[in-house]
Amino acid sequence: MSQEIKIEKKASEVIQPKTVEEAQEAIRTRQDLSGADLRGMALGNITAVGAILRKTDLTGADLSHGLLINPNFYKASLHGTAAHNTIILGGDLVKTSLKEADLSNSAIVGTDAREASFKGAILRNAGLVSSDLTEADFSDADLTNARLAGLDVTDANFTGADLTGARAYNVNWDQAKVAPAEFPAPLVQLPTWVWSVLLGGLFGTLALIVYSLTRKKKKRG
Repeated sequence: MSQEIKIEKKASEVIQPKTVEEAQEAIRTRQDLSGADLRGMALGNITAVGAILRKTDLTGADLSHGLLINPNFYKASLHGTAAHNTIILGGDLVKTSLKEADLSNSAIVGTDAREASFKGAILRNAGLVSSDLTEADFSDADLTNARLAGLDVTDANFTGADLTGARAYNVNWDQAKVAPAEFPAPLVQLPTWVWSVLLGGLFGTLALIVYSLTRKKKKRG
């Protein structure tokens, strides 16, 4: 669970990368980029574990084709950010603004995205799995052909959201503040234990990726 903590910094304390290369290195090495200005930076194809990007301004930045494991985007601005073909595994998206962001063909798995804004975001062919979307805003979002599984949508807002061709499993739409105009068709009906095995295998594979990345960093050190 994310906690409301004071993370404001004096201007002199904010780590502010001057180039794309510096920003990429700072993200990969888990430097605290809270409050940094990374607007419009081309940060695609990045693989990072535990990136610290709280209240960071990534408006219009490029995070496409990335793998972000346990990132901290608490209250960050990703307004209009290109994050298509990206995997976000775990981490903090609480109160994050993803308004009009391009998240098509991406996967958001096991994240805490309470009160996050996906207003007008493009989530075509995206996968949202095992995430807390309590009070999240999906109004006017494009969820065409999205795959949704194991989501908490309590008090979430889907006003005007397009879920044409979307499929869902284990999502209680009755708990939403505003449910989709048309409910997604169900995913393939499989026994609960089968889904547990499949999701367990996914997390296991990603855990191996994390272990491999950690080992590489230790060797370089």
